[in-house]
Amino acid sequence: MEQEILPDFLVIDDDPINNMICNRMIQLTLSGSTVKTFTDPGKGLEHIQIKYTADDAAKAILFLDINMPSMTGWDVLDKFQNFPDHLKKKVKIFMLSSSVDPQDIDRAGSSELVTGYITKSLSQDKLQSAYSDYVTRN
Repeated sequence: MEQEILPDFLVIDDDPINNMICNRMIQLTLSGSTVKTFTDPGKGLEHIQIKYTADDAAKAILFLDINMPSMTGWDVLDKFQNFPDHLKKKVKIFMLSSSVDPQDIDRAGSSELVTGYITKSLSQDKLQSAYSDYVTRN
């Protein structure tokens, strides 16, 4: 039986504790996954541009916070929109936010770049659901 190739996992959130929780949850739920966390959205975007531009680059799931001081999740999406199409196809974005504001949820749902919306904190069930959604779309 062929072993499933897991995507990379990326977390962009200004809260280091949430990043630690996400990292641990991903490692526990999908053992062997590569997880990279960023508290600086600019550094996260830079990493994505460098790592996922090549045609043979891995695929990734990005958990993106909305409310960050230096650059919001919406700002990150605006910059991501300008990336090449082949890169955008490799990175599936899930908004991961403490916001339950219907406007945020609707805005995420209407964005072609956003695969799903998850309220914090990331649990095994939420991660499994996001991963299943990722698998069905690839």
